[in-house]
Amino acid sequence: MNSYLSAMRSFRDFTGRTSRGDYWRFILVYLGIAVIALMLDAAFATGNKDGGLFIGLTHLVHLLPQVAAGIRRMHDTDHSGWWLLLSPVALVFACFAGTPGPNRFGSPPMAGAVPASIGAAPSRPVPAQPLAQPQRDVIAEIERLAQLRAGGSLSEAEFEVMKAQALSQARGA
Repeated sequence: MNSYLSAMRSFRDFTGRTSRGDYWRFILVYLGIAVIALMLDAAFATGNKDGGLFIGLTHLVHLLPQVAAGIRRMHDTDHSGWWLLLSPVALVFACFAGTPGPNRFGSPPMAGAVPASIGAAPSRPVPAQPLAQPQRDVIAEIERLAQLRAGGSLSEAEFEVMKAQALSQARGA
């Protein structure tokens, strides 16, 4: 649900990137709302052969957020947002994993993060974790970064910067 709310709040943000998971969670919630709108149209007989009041409002409310999220999703795969005009191609690109590390559209999205231009993310309760848990997460993150560097996805400089960020976040936790 956070992915959906984040996409709805980010309706004016056509820059940056949206992760594959966040994009598809937004689409899934949108489709669920559309199904409910169709059922309401059928129940209240507001529809005709071209659609009904509830589904029309659902599409209208979601049009701009859907376009913005689609453009940011294209950016995550290092493609221009103009690819959305070719819907089948955009659908294929939306299924691809995002490019690891920064690309020409910015840094990779953080899972569930709201773009900085929109404001702070809604607060979520932080689950209680043992004190040793963050250290293991940092080690796993550094190992993951090392694998990306070994595979050629990260340069040595990118690896060092991201490793320093992971270590500084661990010290602050």
